[in-house]
Amino acid sequence: MVESQVSHIQPEYKFHINLDEYDRRATLSADELKVVRRWKEENLVITKRLAPRLHKPLTDILYRSNLDRANSHRALKYLLLTVAHQEKPYWGWSEDLWVEIINNSPVLKKTGMVPQLIAVAYLLCGFRSVYKIQRNVATAVVARLVFGAEIVDTECERLFSALTRVGFVCQTVRPLVPSVFAAVALQGENPKLESFDRKILEHTRECYTGNHIAKRIGILSNGLAAMGLTSKVIHFRAYPPRHGTETDNINPEWMTWCRRWLETTTLREGSRRAVYNTLTRIGIWLGREHPEVTGPEQWTVSVCADYLAAVDRLRVGDWGGSTFDYRLIPTVGQPLQAPTKVAYYQVMRRFLSDIQSWEWARLRCNPRYHLSTPKNIAKYLGVNPRTIDDASWLKLTWASLNIEPDDLSPDCFYPFALLQAIAVVWTHAGLRSNEIARLRVGCTREQSEDVVDQSGNVVPAGQVCWLDVPEGKTSVAYTKPVGHAVHKYITAWMKKRASPRKHLDRRTGEHVHFLFQLRNRPIAKEVLNQTVIPLLCKKAGIPIEDSKGRITSHRGRASAVSMLASVPQGMTIFDLAKWCGHTSVQSTMSYVRSKPTQLASAFAKADQAARMIEIVIDNEVIAAGATKDGAPWKYYDLGDSYCSNAFWSTCPHRMACARCYFNIPKPSAKGVVLAAQQAANRLLEEVWLSPEERDAVSGDVEALEGMLNKLRDKPALDGRTPGEISATCGSQVSSPFTESE
Repeated sequence: MVESQVSHIQPEYKFHINLDEYDRRATLSADELKVVRRWKEENLVITKRLAPRLHKPLTDILYRSNLDRANSHRALKYLLLTVAHQEKPYWGWSEDLWVEIINNSPVLKKTGMVPQLIAVAYLLCGFRSVYKIQRNVATAVVARLVFGAEIVDTECERLFSALTRVGFVCQTVRPLVPSVFAAVALQGENPKLESFDRKILEHTRECYTGNHIAKRIGILSNGLAAMGLTSKVIHFRAYPPRHGTETDNINPEWMTWCRRWLETTTLREGSRRAVYNTLTRIGIWLGREHPEVTGPEQWTVSVCADYLAAVDRLRVGDWGGSTFDYRLIPTVGQPLQAPTKVAYYQVMRRFLSDIQSWEWARLRCNPRYHLSTPKNIAKYLGVNPRTIDDASWLKLTWASLNIEPDDLSPDCFYPFALLQAIAVVWTHAGLRSNEIARLRVGCTREQSEDVVDQSGNVVPAGQVCWLDVPEGKTSVAYTKPVGHAVHKYITAWMKKRASPRKHLDRRTGEHVHFLFQLRNRPIAKEVLNQTVIPLLCKKAGIPIEDSKGRITSHRGRASAVSMLASVPQGMTIFDLAKWCGHTSVQSTMSYVRSKPTQLASAFAKADQAARMIEIVIDNEVIAAGATKDGAPWKYYDLGDSYCSNAFWSTCPHRMACARCYFNIPKPSAKGVVLAAQQAANRLLEEVWLSPEERDAVSGDVEALEGMLNKLRDKPALDGRTPGEISATCGSQVSSPFTESE
């Protein structure tokens, strides 16, 4: 695309109507007055014969083309009836009368002849206040009646082609552009695009303030810039003033210091403006609490102490000015969070420290000491990456590779290839939203050869690709390996991407071709959070918010880095720092987290108290004082037996060992022990065993026999031991036989 930097001369446009050919007297003659007073709708022929100067101009305009002949015929009748009612020819109607006739007539509510009436007023009476018509006016139809359908359609097609070249979706802009084009052409009295300049665009925007046409003038500006008719895109967005910049209640001397600092500091524009806005709020506080403090040299230790306390108790909206309604903020009246309080302290420390280092004033306090963050606030600080749940993150990764054009909402005007490329870069590259928005054309290249690392492991060609990351928050430009899908979908976007001009990279000061450009300008980083992530969440079937808050671009970066760090035998912390572009490993540690499964395993191994499920305490032994002699008094319930080892939690086995001296079987375990003993005896009798195996099984039999011996001395519920019960039962069984003999 070639752009013309030379200003063009606005060509003059000749209307098809020559007003000099008509009798434009503003009053009716006596004969004309007689005609219109007895005029009826069916007497069009009589009017044409007796009052030609009223009839012919209307037919020249309304019947010039075959565009909506029915409404043109109705408009002719309506205008002649209005002339009869006003007893004054339309040549003499004022602008206000035209507006009143079109706005207030009940006849026009259900008819489509408003464009015809406006066209007549425009061509015959110099009516240009189309924007004053309160009805829904089809400006495109008016333009076709005024300028001719052929030239209007031709210029609109030129505009469509230019907008498509710079990335506008044709299906989106085609219904919008004709009305905007027609409004500008009618205001400028020329349908040729070469006549559109900034002055006429701004004038049209002012006229249609509050109307949809005013909001879409910028679309027209993009097309004109793409055609080379303007040197750059004209942005018409009127952003409201940022709250915090009002100066009504601030001492002028304090504002002088703030502006001087603003013009001197080397911070980036966004940071510079944020600090300046905070300083104005501090000026509001000074005016209320310390009006005697008008400059940095008057900040004493006591003022610093008051400032620390005031910020600690500050609530949202307390230091607001008069030009911003803080009631619009949902959190108004709530206490500030710890990071916001720290930001207030940092702003004042920086401001006073800079003034001291620049030798603008001699301070009466030490800002780094007297304005340091209090410990009770600093303890709440800490990096919390708020990673996305592993299952949800994997679903989002799958969704980025499988979204389809049908998944886009009908009102989404972004090209599908653009959104999918951004989604894949977000889920696979681990970049910040600012870095994604600033990627440049040609930032990916395929891995053409096998890669062999120091351990001899081979990465086959084509498995990964190389991504060039621009200078960011914590690093210079670097190259990182990412999945091959990144190169695949970026290449797909490049095939459909327009080739607009270069744009300024504000971070580096270079003019570059940004990868993600649309409509002749780079995309905003908010596209990721406001469009791409909701699209992926809908595709993946997960909510946009979880227990940690809304899913954002930076949470995705933290999840990608944490996944790489938690893989067994994965990337080391130093490799991960290089992959993230961190100059310090400490920055990378903020993103690395232990997986819940790893924590659960470590906790289960270390938690000794969790194994002490039930403890039986012998209070009689404690009361008798036998614990001093080493008698067991605490028994750990192991299911079929108890363990009398007081230091069971430190035992390496911690299980019911039949050989263990501390093991005391329960009476209910006798059946289990007998079954185990029978199985062991069967092994000895029926299965051939080696000498070592036979010795092991024999040892088990002896251990089980020992458990049975312990159970023989266990008293039953009536207090008798199993041996006493057997002896008693034996005597009762033998006596009958003795008597019978």
